[in-house]
Amino acid sequence: MILNFFRRLHAELGVRKVTVGGGDPLTRPDVIDLLRGLRELDLRIHLDTVGTAFLRDARIRFMGNGTVPRIEPEAVARLVDLVGIPLDGVDDTIASFRRFGSAADQVECLSLLESAGARIGVNTVVHKHNIGCLGVIAETLANFGGIRQWQLFQFMPSGPLGSRNRRYFEIEDGEFDQAVKGLQELLPNISVTVKSNTFRKNGYLLIDGSGTVWSPLQNNDVEWNHADGNAERIVHGNIRDANLIERLPRD
Repeated sequence: MILNFFRRLHAELGVRKVTVGGGDPLTRPDVIDLLRGLRELDLRIHLDTVGTAFLRDARIRFMGNGTVPRIEPEAVARLVDLVGIPLDGVDDTIASFRRFGSAADQVECLSLLESAGARIGVNTVVHKHNIGCLGVIAETLANFGGIRQWQLFQFMPSGPLGSRNRRYFEIEDGEFDQAVKGLQELLPNISVTVKSNTFRKNGYLLIDGSGTVWSPLQNNDVEWNHADGNAERIVHGNIRDANLIERLPRD
């Protein structure tokens, strides 16, 4: 079902890229078949994962119970264009934000993926508790030759989880802009990409585990504003709906 939906997105809306995220997609029992099917559609595929399943058998989260067996990094590296690993700190600052994974595990994942020849991306959400740690994270990334991209996202207080944690993690635009200055110079061999809330606003079409297709509810102003941080969402339909493609936003 999901592959048929992406086949239509590709053919009818010209979609060229998909990011497979989570939860953690590596805990889907069918993840390799899913990635292989997306590859056959000639899509550019990014996979974002905490990476635990690269290290050991991993507990299934969000899609049932039990565990999935360890996945060889090479099996994923062959099928995707970029494997994204989150790294929001190199010590306990990571535990204040991420519910799963540890800095040590994620650094180990980077080593395994590099040995597997994967094209690696690192994703950092910049928030109130790690905004002073970006230089230290950069020093860690400099040790890896396989990292192609470092994406820095301003914490976005939207959706049920983001809006609920707004007062703990939100930073102002100016704070974010100042914190990310000069990071590219520290990492000349890695593409450093900075994504503010204004840059990302109204830029997401998301599919949850039940097949519901939705977008965060944000107004049409160009700039991010306080009202955009909310728990609401626009539900477009479900991938099983025959006429869903016709109802999706075209911009």
